[in-house]
Amino acid sequence: MTYLISLDQSITTPGYSVWKIDDNQCCFLLQYGTIKLNKRLPYFERIISLEQILDQLLSTYPINIAVVEDIQKHRGTSITTYRKLAYLHFFLTYYFFIRKIECHTIHVNTWRSGLKKMIGVSKVDKSTVHQFYHTLLRHPSDFSTDKSDSLGLAIHMCTNVLQTKNVDLDNAISKTLPE
Repeated sequence: MTYLISLDQSITTPGYSVWKIDDNQCCFLLQYGTIKLNKRLPYFERIISLEQILDQLLSTYPINIAVVEDIQKHRGTSITTYRKLAYLHFFLTYYFFIRKIECHTIHVNTWRSGLKKMIGVSKVDKSTVHQFYHTLLRHPSDFSTDKSDSLGLAIHMCTNVLQTKNVDLDNAISKTLPE
């Protein structure tokens, strides 16, 4: 049995999802949501606070694979924000490394191009991803782009890297962490 966590990077509200992959190579969404980081904390302390939140998830689920969205510098992103995302990426990679959890980094363009093929559209941006997963999950009221990006990243990992046979979203629990 394999358990996977995906994290959509954000300096304020990262999206996450937790999945179980059974022996038949079927992928089941167990839990998804956002992690609320305290914006009043200095950024370094905000990143470090993730350790306790992730430890709580690891105490609930025996996660052995992690997938993290790669960072990118694009128009409109300040150098300060990009640097903070780089620190966050390092922290997550290190966090999973010291816990002996296999960690993959996937670029947003890579996982979105896989989704583009899946839903048959020429352009897949943040709002397209959000609308697609919002519909698949039967229109939850508190559904954000942080959550949908985490799902897209994980589904790409499951279907294209781990080669699972199918993906089941039916029995997932949505949570905002910490609780």
